[in-house]
Amino acid sequence: MADFQLRPLGAGGVFRESVAAYRHRFGTLIATAAVLDLPYAVLYYVLAKEPPALSTIPTNEEISAFLGAMGPWLVVRLLITSVLFAAVIRTVGETYAGVESSWRETTAAAINRMVSLAVVTVLFWSGVTLGSALFVFPGLFLVVAWSATLSVVIIEGGGPLTAFARSWLITSGRRMAIFGVLVVVSVLVVIANLVLVVALGGLLGFLLGAPGPLLASEIVWVLTQPFIAVVLAVLYLDLRVRKEELDTDWLSLQISATSFDS
Repeated sequence: MADFQLRPLGAGGVFRESVAAYRHRFGTLIATAAVLDLPYAVLYYVLAKEPPALSTIPTNEEISAFLGAMGPWLVVRLLITSVLFAAVIRTVGETYAGVESSWRETTAAAINRMVSLAVVTVLFWSGVTLGSALFVFPGLFLVVAWSATLSVVIIEGGGPLTAFARSWLITSGRRMAIFGVLVVVSVLVVIANLVLVVALGGLLGFLLGAPGPLLASEIVWVLTQPFIAVVLAVLYLDLRVRKEELDTDWLSLQISATSFDS
């Protein structure tokens, strides 16, 4: 088993630890993402209609038609992603606590917290969307200040309001550092998505025809989304080490307690 120790990390340390954790639990993380999202991808391919086209400057009618067609699918994908992120965050937390749990156990733990995760997700993106609509920077600020909400739910067993309060508290004083890490990771993930989707989409399109590009997008989603959640988990643990002197015993107790609750 790889040695993962709780300790303060710089920006480079967060990235290195995230890569190490992703590689160490790769099979578990990919299995979690695939099990959660593949049924959605199949249903989308079978049932979803071609979304209405948007002009360069879309009208209100075009936007309404697009959201009417795609809105339910986007909401479901968003909720699946929040459950995936929670399961991945728990996997990383258990890894630091010295536990090698299976994808079934961490996914079950996330599903058992689905109501809290759904409420947090709705409030999170409502706040970020509103902040971004008023002015871009408030939305970005909230993404950073609320970046630990899912971690609080799945590691500490906190409810939605507790999750937002705790995230606001533990991110204070470190928000610029968190923002820098999230920007770098987001850029890397976007680049990886573009490169992999184009490469895989072309290959699978040639081999499979029309389903090829959709399958390529699904494979890339399954590969990249867990890494974002791993980074959020490592950032959360780093914040608690710095501010609360979190150690392995404390982390193990919290994970055991939330396992019992679920």
